[in-house]
Amino acid sequence: ILEFIIFLFAAFYFLKEGRNMIDKLLNFVPNEYRVEVDILIRRINSVLSGYLRGQIFLVFFVSVVLFILLTILGVKFSLILAVFSGFAEIVPIIGPIVATTVAALVAFIGGTSNFNLLPFQLVIVVVIMYFIVRQIQDYFVNPYVLGRITKLHPLIILFSVIAGEHTAGILGVILAVPIARIIKIIFEYSLDKVNYKEKEETSK
Repeated sequence: ILEFIIFLFAAFYFLKEGRNMIDKLLNFVPNEYRVEVDILIRRINSVLSGYLRGQIFLVFFVSVVLFILLTILGVKFSLILAVFSGFAEIVPIIGPIVATTVAALVAFIGGTSNFNLLPFQLVIVVVIMYFIVRQIQDYFVNPYVLGRITKLHPLIILFSVIAGEHTAGILGVILAVPIARIIKIIFEYSLDKVNYKEKEETSK
């Protein structure tokens, strides 16, 4: 929890002072490489800042929507479940599954105060509710909030999350997708440089 809080504070200051940090970093780069490094860093910074802002909005969106739905349904600890589910969205693929499972277990044990549903029926309703919210997020919210920031195949996202968890635990899981995207940016940039040099040599 402490590491996660430190990560949030660090992310906030990186967003606030990111441009100044980049300018100071460029002072240490030789003049002949400064333009290229500046372009590369700008691309990375744009992806990271956009990804972080998008994730913050998604956490807020999911938390509010689920809190309203769980409260209407009468599930106990609806606020805690909603906030937990919102932050679970930060972890791709695995997070929503864990959030749904936890909410279903709490609903099964605690029951509901607004409807006379059997525990098993309540679990089904909660799972369907989480599924619908997830679909709305994937097909309507994510395209507008995150857009095409990551541009990563779902399998790459899955394997990067697994690798991040084994490497650095929860922080590795959170940072897995943006790091994978950074690697892709560097790889694409390197390929562009190679192709450009080949075209120059061919033209000569």
